[in-house]
Amino acid sequence: MTETIRSDALAAILDAITLMQEQLEEMGAWAGRIEAGQAEIAARLERLDAAYASAVELGPQLKGIRGDLRVNQAATRDGLVRLAEVAGWAHAAAIGNPAPLPVEIVDDPLLERFVLSQPADRTSTLRSLMDWRRVAVGVDTVRLTNILERQYKPSPTDRPKDRMLRYQLAAVTREELIRRNAALPALPSCTVTADRSDAAQRARSAELLAVWRAGEGAFLFSEPELAGALDIVAAARGEGALMPEQDFCAGLDDLHETISGWLAEGYRPALARYPDDLAYDLPTDRSR
Repeated sequence: MTETIRSDALAAILDAITLMQEQLEEMGAWAGRIEAGQAEIAARLERLDAAYASAVELGPQLKGIRGDLRVNQAATRDGLVRLAEVAGWAHAAAIGNPAPLPVEIVDDPLLERFVLSQPADRTSTLRSLMDWRRVAVGVDTVRLTNILERQYKPSPTDRPKDRMLRYQLAAVTREELIRRNAALPALPSCTVTADRSDAAQRARSAELLAVWRAGEGAFLFSEPELAGALDIVAAARGEGALMPEQDFCAGLDDLHETISGWLAEGYRPALARYPDDLAYDLPTDRSR
């Protein structure tokens, strides 16, 4: 990319950020007017409550309306705060300080449509994304379409960071299918499943265990909830590179079986990169 093209691209990004900030200011003013109107309604309800509630038994209804108004006011403020956070991160990326959005921002319902339709990340050095970018190009179109359908399906055992990775992997899959001019499955309606019952979680754990035991392949590398287990194996291979081959292979077999046991029990083992993750030799966090 030439310097001129880079400059033009940066200018376009900054223009977009400026527009977003202007829209946020407009939304802030709009929200302020709404809150002022809500405050006036609440004041009038207070007067109505005092004047008429005892006579016509409107007390419970008026209290319910006031409660709804307070909830709406809080939701409006929270939504604007979240949008401002996203704008800040986008501005940082535009001026040369790119960083992935924090999990708690990406998992916000306000960003759900973006998460579902986000472009593929071709620059990330995260092992799971790098491996899937490499593997996906060699998977036949029918199987790759099936994998995308699986990636679109919310899991009853995932955590916010699993959901973030799920749709990052899906974006890579979708881009590869688009490159092949293949038909795409419809985007899902949400990123969180309504059924997180014990039965659903046990079924999901059994499904993940089957994928794990099937060994390295497209389904394994495309599965976000097994990315942590693959990270553990990758780390073990790095640490054991200088071991005698027989001992190394035996150790990997033992580790593979240990991870199988954790998965069967509902654990999602991972390297300790996040505060709620577990070290790969101590499963202290369960998905259910």
